[in-house]
Amino acid sequence: MKPQGTTGVAAGIVPAEARPFSPALMRVARAILRYYPVALIFVLWEICSRLFVTHDLLVHMGFSFARAGIGFALAATVGITVGIFMGRFRPVENFVDPLISALFPTPKLAIFPLMMVFLGIGDASKIALIFLGCFLPIVISTYTGVKNVDKYFIWNARTKGANHRQVLWTVVFPAAMPFVFAGLRVATSTAFLLIVASELIAANEGLGYLIIYAQRTFNPTLMFSGVLMVAGMGFIVDRLLLAIGRWLFAWQDKTGF
Repeated sequence: MKPQGTTGVAAGIVPAEARPFSPALMRVARAILRYYPVALIFVLWEICSRLFVTHDLLVHMGFSFARAGIGFALAATVGITVGIFMGRFRPVENFVDPLISALFPTPKLAIFPLMMVFLGIGDASKIALIFLGCFLPIVISTYTGVKNVDKYFIWNARTKGANHRQVLWTVVFPAAMPFVFAGLRVATSTAFLLIVASELIAANEGLGYLIIYAQRTFNPTLMFSGVLMVAGMGFIVDRLLLAIGRWLFAWQDKTGF
């Protein structure tokens, strides 16, 4: 029982007028702390654009981004589909799981020369390399998410008359989406790593080619500008995926997960 005359401050409740900062100002400060890397990227971009960013650099960036984007999109489409089927159908799991176990620890760049033999040194071999590197984390994350769906949700949907397709699209897939987005974030960094590595080996355009060309011509400014471009692209794509995930899975913050 609170003693007679005890104030709200003594009871542990700080009045709004006694707080040093308003709630609105605190929300702005949290937003700045959360998204300050975005502002940092814009500052670095402005510095680079005034110092050494040229039209050629942007063209090479476009080549790299297009290759990485195509490979990533194909890997996401196939990886999510295969991961769902692995989690729902035991024969698919028994067939695909040993292949993933064998391919996942294999250095992807060690397979790149073989890809160039069959697909050439053009875009096809590089897209195939990115596809393979991104496919594995996406399919593993999707498979894990499907396997971790609460069985009671599935049973509840079936007792209410949902067929297999309805269970898949209304219960399993939404529940596995946080795992899918975790795999997509890992795959984005893998895509940029592999595109630069493949362009370092065999390419006539792209940021990887630009970096090795600048190194061979003793142009460190151009070389580090290419490295900065790769870092900036990877950071922006990762922040976009993170923002979309927070918007789609806002319920996770509310439940404390």
